Amino acid sequence: MLLAANPAAAGLRAVYIDVAKAKQLQIDVYDNGDARIAEVGNEDYGLLIGGEFYIVDIEGGKPTVARLNDVATAMDRVLPPIFKGLFDMAADKTPRAELKIEPGEAGSAGGREGRVYHVRGLDSAKPEKATDYLISADPDLKPVGAALEAFMNAAIVPAAPLIGAGAAELIAETRTIFALGTPIDVGGRFRLNLAGKAAFPAAYFRLPTRPQSVDQLVAAMKLSMEKGPGPQ
Repeated sequence: MLLAANPAAAGLRAVYIDVAKAKQLQIDVYDNGDARIAEVGNEDYGLLIGGEFYIVDIEGGKPTVARLNDVATAMDRVLPPIFKGLFDMAADKTPRAELKIEPGEAGSAGGREGRVYHVRGLDSAKPEKATDYLISADPDLKPVGAALEAFMNAAIVPAAPLIGAGAAELIAETRTIFALGTPIDVGGRFRLNLAGKAAFPAAYFRLPTRPQSVDQLVAAMKLSMEKGPGPQ
């Protein structure tokens, strides 16, 4: 699965805007449904390959790769178990968050149509506060949604030492929302700017190096914990 030269093939590029952070998130989808996701201008990225999500970190020009599932498994070995095989569960077996979801009006973002869903229960301090998600059922955007959900989970899993069981709860909430379709606007704060056809070389969606094993991840986590936080 290492990089190799291959001809370009048709695909789709979706670009989201994070209004508050003034950043863009780019999701490129290959013709087979694999995807690559990254903040524009950031060397690090994620790859969705055959339904598995991989985190690619670039440091000093050298890539390291970890499968999200393996990161969660390693985390459960060095901490009291939090994820408990969550990423291995079949979709109909995974826990769903206790959210109140009310369908609303139709809408559009980035040239794609969707429907607003008013979601309550995301804020435990204000359980009746609604967050509006504009969700698209456009089949072209299904792999975009899969990559976006995995990318969000990849940000949650490393936070487990700080938020404990809250990490699994956040993943359950994310899964419940993405089960509706692909979010294209979240309260006007994060929205799809454009989505259109694009061509990419096949190598663009391949792992740049072999993923770290669970044992390697465990060893790295233990070493990091022994060293403690770096200078502030």
